[in-house]
Amino acid sequence: MPIPVHIVGGFLGTGKTTLIRDQLQARRDEQLAVLVNDFGEASLDEATLTGDRPYEITNIPGGCVCCTAPEGFIDALGEIVDRKPDRLLIEPTGLARPQDLVDTIRRSPHAASLEIAPVLVVVDPNRLARASEEEQALVAHQAEIADVLIANRTDLCDEDALARFDAFAAALWPGPIRVHKTTQGRIPRELMDWPAGEGARLPRGADRPEEHAGETGSNHEHGHDSTEGFEARSWRWSPDRIFSRERLARAVMRLGEGLAGAPLVRFKGIFRTDEGFVLLEFAGGTLHEARSLHRRDSRADAIFGRGEASPFERASTWLHAASLSGEDLEARTHQIELALPDGRVRIVDRSALLELPDGIDDVASVFPGREGAAARLEALWTAQALPARGSAILCAADGFTSEPVPIGALRQGVLLHSLADEPLAPGKGGPFRLLIPEGVPDAPSGCANVKGVVRIVLKDEAAA
Repeated sequence: MPIPVHIVGGFLGTGKTTLIRDQLQARRDEQLAVLVNDFGEASLDEATLTGDRPYEITNIPGGCVCCTAPEGFIDALGEIVDRKPDRLLIEPTGLARPQDLVDTIRRSPHAASLEIAPVLVVVDPNRLARASEEEQALVAHQAEIADVLIANRTDLCDEDALARFDAFAAALWPGPIRVHKTTQGRIPRELMDWPAGEGARLPRGADRPEEHAGETGSNHEHGHDSTEGFEARSWRWSPDRIFSRERLARAVMRLGEGLAGAPLVRFKGIFRTDEGFVLLEFAGGTLHEARSLHRRDSRADAIFGRGEASPFERASTWLHAASLSGEDLEARTHQIELALPDGRVRIVDRSALLELPDGIDDVASVFPGREGAAARLEALWTAQALPARGSAILCAADGFTSEPVPIGALRQGVLLHSLADEPLAPGKGGPFRLLIPEGVPDAPSGCANVKGVVRIVLKDEAAA
């Protein structure tokens, strides 16, 4: 059985460690593992948790596990998997983004032995009410992925702070499965498990999406009867399904033209795509797109005006057709797509990379501990006359995508493509692995090492 993995996120000082300590006390019947990421050299959180309990603690000090220390994080996961605990709790630093950890776990070599359990995000309502704009933005990013959103220290909050928290939680879409208010980090045991039809209990890789008739509210999957004159439906897909962003955009635009005489009033969906998790909204005849931090599943809500026939069967067919098959994903692994801002796509394979000037015979001289031949991205940019400004999203064969990387930083990186005159093996991050040297200005540390790259999506400065 896979080991359930809980990420306990939240800003600095909200009570994450207190919550974990309470779970260790409440779960004496389980063998627990705890992975703590602490910026401080003294590892104070680890010292606080240590005691005579049926659990083991692994500490990764000195950086964020989803950015500057991904290799150490993967190694720590491997050691924990070997110990076969009943449950793993991960406490990242309060500055971390839990969605990055979910992505890293899902594409790690230990993914088959681990199961993403509900992500817990802890918020201090009193602190949220007086937080700076920067802190509020980070808390909102952390809360967007929450499966369980926890308001801690409510005994220290006044009614205004609690009301602000309620409004904050209600504004999230699709919103957490559960919202819980507590003190001292205490939560009911059942909050740590998926309810029926959620997360690991949502069927994996289903050929058809789950569909629910009726109008949907912002925090619900199942709705009530449609309002008079309108019809609504919701769809959900398991998080292992990957969609083509381009196909989805075309499908939603086609829906916007109306079906069976029924006009599309509103469409709102979050999808795991080959360019990352994206939010697509259609309203007022316009399609809007943004990146999403949601990771629990892919889902969509649509509202149509009434027509001579129901539009939903055709809508389901078009949305389903936007997903990528196993054959689609496999075909992409032997080449790299360069998706230009104007929608054109150029294909680059290993032979083209080998022909580029100024190649590197062995990257060990630039990246200690790595090996193999690589092409310089500066040479690729010149040969393909690619845009010099803007940003790029790096997409891997397994659906992983990076945060936007400034093109100026990306051009200083390399594409590792060969080892001993053979294509780079998947076990080495191949067929194509992107590396950016340390210290490159504006290079996001979490995007400096991306395995299995199949697509580089270029965005112009306006989109960046």
